[in-house]
Amino acid sequence: MKTHYINKVIGSVAVGVCLLATAGQQAKAGEMYQGWNYSIDSFSDGSGGSNYEIKGFAVTETADSVYVALTGGTPLTGTYASGAADKNIGWGDMFFNFSGKDFATAEAEGNLLGVRFASTNDSGVDQVGLFSNVATKSVTGENNGYGSTRRYYDSGYNKANTMGTDIATADEAYSYLYGDDVAANPTRSNTTVTNVIDSGNFVGEINLLTGAQLAAQGLDFGNFGANGPQTFGFQLDKSMLGGVLPGGINSFMAHVLLECANDGVALAGNIDIPVQEQDVPEPAGLLSLGFAGLAFLKSRKGRQA
Repeated sequence: MKTHYINKVIGSVAVGVCLLATAGQQAKAGEMYQGWNYSIDSFSDGSGGSNYEIKGFAVTETADSVYVALTGGTPLTGTYASGAADKNIGWGDMFFNFSGKDFATAEAEGNLLGVRFASTNDSGVDQVGLFSNVATKSVTGENNGYGSTRRYYDSGYNKANTMGTDIATADEAYSYLYGDDVAANPTRSNTTVTNVIDSGNFVGEINLLTGAQLAAQGLDFGNFGANGPQTFGFQLDKSMLGGVLPGGINSFMAHVLLECANDGVALAGNIDIPVQEQDVPEPAGLLSLGFAGLAFLKSRKGRQA
């Protein structure tokens, strides 16, 4: 599974789009249920207990919005932890990778989008919202967490569906996060965790949503037995994505880790971005003909008078 993992996942989504296009449907990866695309994480890979257990990640879209939902044991504002520098461990930032390449390559090429949705976390950016051209950093040190993905797996959390439905094994996680070369020989030194935005260009605000608000949009983690005690999410306008992505169906891999990296979840899918309307200038030749026509009409009217 090490070979070009992200390309394999996104490729399967693209094939699905072609197969379903005639039916007027849009293909998704993960688990589809009533219009939502779900990634269900292992229920037993949250190091430290239920407060650090992520159970699911889901995305849906409307004509003008994208809705994102998470469920698990960690509240949006985090949970008390005596070993953390600020006595609180919460959610890291969420990353969207539309490049079709592994995470490390997408970051190096400036192709990552990031969403800071937890205002109490240790992100490198101050605002809650969507960011483009994202660089990442680790905050596991100040959150009594795992400095490397290899250390997390060495501690016994190499479970099935280790990062959810779409990154189900440690091998796939190494391949997506760090690339095939690292996946061939993952060590603690070459699998450093990065879990928040370090810097980026602010694109726009998001709207935070409660579990009840998401349920009103059709969210149902319970269908997979994955309801956690904490469910929340956010909505973002597609117009913001349209400013940084081409119009049409855009395939992505998204993931989020806790600040301590005690658990994480990923989701593959696609989003249909509206084509941005642009003002089309009149061709110079047509403008010249238009002015000439006006001059002719004026001169003709003068002769008739």
